[in-house]
Amino acid sequence: MTDTRPLFRFCACCPAPCRSVLGTADELQHESRTPSSLSLIALAVIDGQLPWDGASRAALVRTEAAHACARACPYGHDVAATIDAFVAQRGAAHEPGVPGN
Repeated sequence: MTDTRPLFRFCACCPAPCRSVLGTADELQHESRTPSSLSLIALAVIDGQLPWDGASRAALVRTEAAHACARACPYGHDVAATIDAFVAQRGAAHEPGVPGN
């Protein structure tokens, strides 16, 4: 799998011009669902600062806002697709209550 840390770091520190597509009253305008926040959460999991558990997975599957932002990214990055791939790669096998954890 490709090292996604550079993309996640870039997005986490970006001033987020992509969020303009969400509007101010939009339900998707929750900070925890923005591409930059999802990137920070993914980085924390990758770097071992957060466990890959049900809570971190639940946060990272809320990519609706990130998908909406993808078309407006001035740098052409699709952070939502990268987050989706990251979650799929980690899979449910790492969730609490699943044998083998």
